[in-house]
Amino acid sequence: MKTANISYKIPDYLLTTLNLDREEFSKQSRLFTAIQLFKENKLSSGQAANIAGMDKYTFWMELGKHGIPLINYEPSELLDELKQFNK
Repeated sequence: MKTANISYKIPDYLLTTLNLDREEFSKQSRLFTAIQLFKENKLSSGQAANIAGMDKYTFWMELGKHGIPLINYEPSELLDELKQFNK
């Protein structure tokens, strides 16, 4: 699989303010980006986990820690799904 290297600059004082080293900031940035893209339905949980640099089960646990549902049904969609089980 081909990969792309993404980088950006931030002022050093932000790392101090956040009490993070570069590695931890990078790790958290990847996770927060992955979570947001998953939340916006732009990526599957597996794709988002890949961006976050973790397996999908660990990513699912992170979603739980941040109060983000793994499956996000609209109420009408859920009712339609449940009707399929009652047939």
